[in-house]
Amino acid sequence: MCSITGSQNKIQVEAMLQKMKHRAPDDQGIKDDGKFVLGMGRLSIIDLKSKGLCPYTEDKFTLVFNGEIYNYLELRKELITKGWKFRTDSDSEVLLKSYREWGEKCLDKFNGMFAFAIYDGKEIFLARDIAGEKPLYYIEKPFQFASEAKALGFRCEEFPPANYGIYDFETLKIKKYWELQARDIDLNTAEEELIFLLEDSIKLRTRSDVPYGLYYSEGIDSSLIDTFHDFKYKFTYEDSDYATEFKTTFPEILYHLDYPVKSFSPFGLWKLAEMASKKVKVVLSGEGADELFGGYVRYIHPEFNYQAQKIFPSYRSMFQPAESVHTAGWREFTGNMRELLRMGDRMSSAFGLEARCPFLDKRIIEFAFSLPNYLKINGLETKVILRRILERRNPLYKHIEKKGLYCSVNKWIGSKDGFGKSAYLAMQENIWKNFQL
Repeated sequence: MCSITGSQNKIQVEAMLQKMKHRAPDDQGIKDDGKFVLGMGRLSIIDLKSKGLCPYTEDKFTLVFNGEIYNYLELRKELITKGWKFRTDSDSEVLLKSYREWGEKCLDKFNGMFAFAIYDGKEIFLARDIAGEKPLYYIEKPFQFASEAKALGFRCEEFPPANYGIYDFETLKIKKYWELQARDIDLNTAEEELIFLLEDSIKLRTRSDVPYGLYYSEGIDSSLIDTFHDFKYKFTYEDSDYATEFKTTFPEILYHLDYPVKSFSPFGLWKLAEMASKKVKVVLSGEGADELFGGYVRYIHPEFNYQAQKIFPSYRSMFQPAESVHTAGWREFTGNMRELLRMGDRMSSAFGLEARCPFLDKRIIEFAFSLPNYLKINGLETKVILRRILERRNPLYKHIEKKGLYCSVNKWIGSKDGFGKSAYLAMQENIWKNFQL
């Protein structure tokens, strides 16, 4: 978890870094060549010894980087065979050398979560990961960027996930580098393939030079992750009487979120991050599994109607609303999930904690959207393939009803029935007005 920023104004960069200090408590640095100023704050996770990583500069190139390149060791070996020499053990150096070797094609090689900018004195190259795990905002004129919208005064746009951009000091051109493409899956070995992908994804995401743990709800996603690794630290949110604490901390929570949200769960994520930060600096979570593998109960009804319309085409009007679990999942992967990732990122960063999501490995994303529908939802059963794998790996697991991260906000703010969310949103609106003054 780091902070990155850029502007033609050094004082502004310094102010933006200070505004995002919570994200990056370990180090901070600025590179100013008289034409453009890059700033970076660092939460040290990989390579705790090397100097000059914040920002990282070699020859004419300067990198500011938020995130992790999980497969940096493999890429480092490949780059060494091409003649590159390394002076640090960091993934930052691997990232920059990958860009120098392959240009924008380096993005195809990265397995990670990232938002970064590389400046070579002539132009600035920016990129963001496929799912949007790491945040990036920008203003085109005058050109500025930062990890959080508050650092830009909220007058900004979100840089789109799975895109890169080139700013040549006249215009910013943004282009997609990844599009979802279905691939062939051998259904006879689909479970084995997903087991391999999950095992490797979790292995990569437990690469860390600092302590790490797991957000453990006892649901399918976190329980499945838990079967692949012996986590020393596991953290579970237990709903309780947090009425006084909620009202006290809510303004701070909203400040870190950057924007108002419709969900009550940021408080639960806040408590989880607060708890985890006392033991670790990295935490894994099951975020993304619901969108990828049909985990939401709301997908069941439209998926049933979608299948019924194919079987009974003459009675299509009787089966409404109809929507494939793939369509619903992809819509939310590129929509609602980004808000969930923002909540997770902001609540963890408020405590100097890095969140990692094994299910959002590029290979698993592509695998999930290539599965037949019935391996996601079959009748009333959700996450079919994940359930099967979990039952194989932990036969004693007892399935529980999916409830999400439940927080008793209605009770805490003295509201009943449907008035809880209205009161909650009203509270946000009043606090939000103060932020914008």
